[in-house]
Amino acid sequence: MRDEAFWTRWGRRALLALGAGQFLAGVVFFFAYNWQDLSDLAKFAIVEAGLVAAAAVAIAHGIDKAFGQAALIGASVLTGVLLAVIGQVFQTGADVFELFLAWAALILPWAIAGRSALHWLLWLVVAETALALYGEQVLVALDLASWEQVWVLVGATVVGALAVRELAVRRGVAWLAAHWTRLVLAFAAMAILFVPAAGQVLDWGHDEISGLSLAAFVGAAVAGIWCYWRLLPDFAALVIAIGVADAFVVCIGYRLIEESIGFSLDEAGPALLSSGAMIAWAVAATGGSALAMRRLRAALKDVPA
Repeated sequence: MRDEAFWTRWGRRALLALGAGQFLAGVVFFFAYNWQDLSDLAKFAIVEAGLVAAAAVAIAHGIDKAFGQAALIGASVLTGVLLAVIGQVFQTGADVFELFLAWAALILPWAIAGRSALHWLLWLVVAETALALYGEQVLVALDLASWEQVWVLVGATVVGALAVRELAVRRGVAWLAAHWTRLVLAFAAMAILFVPAAGQVLDWGHDEISGLSLAAFVGAAVAGIWCYWRLLPDFAALVIAIGVADAFVVCIGYRLIEESIGFSLDEAGPALLSSGAMIAWAVAATGGSALAMRRLRAALKDVPA
């Protein structure tokens, strides 16, 4: 029997999120389209008025309610827009990472007060962007770190956020307990760590092979599979870990075939041989992953997908 109360609540929140997202996107695109025609005073007035209005609505409706939380998230987004306007109007010369760092610092109190998983996700995206840009514009530029090390650092901090989320939920923090929060963080962590590891395997030429990214990715994949199979049984999270690991195995196959046979299209014979080998490898890797997921699903039959 369908739970009418649940779907009614879900529908209202989905429409609220959609409306808030479209409104904020409209503000951003309004500035992008009309930037040259607006005076500096108008630019600041529009953004600041929207920010104050969003904060006032959040306070009036209560930040513990869905509408108040949506308004507070809107205020956080408009804070970033305001910082961007300041940078464009006054041409401060600040690096981009400083904008995102200031944005993360300014909205942190609102994220803490709002106790909303979506608000914390927004803050985490802004903070991780600041970290990644700092790594690119400072650490890599000054040869203090490599491209690979920056990616691993960003991925490790997302893994840390996932660990904090799991610990908080186990300690009874109900507003972080939504299943999607685990899945979003798990996918983000695996995807970020996958990029430098795949780059090493496919020889993208960013850095010499150091093994750091390979160890980080394999460690995260093994830990994720073990955690969501044994410690916190969750088939959907298992699918994420196994699926990204499968993509990594496919990359390994590509490198092995490239080194042994090559992918030259100059001759039909070698081209067909290498393509056939790659197809067979991908089918075997994906089939093996599907078989593993099927068996794990049977073992976790009482856990929802």
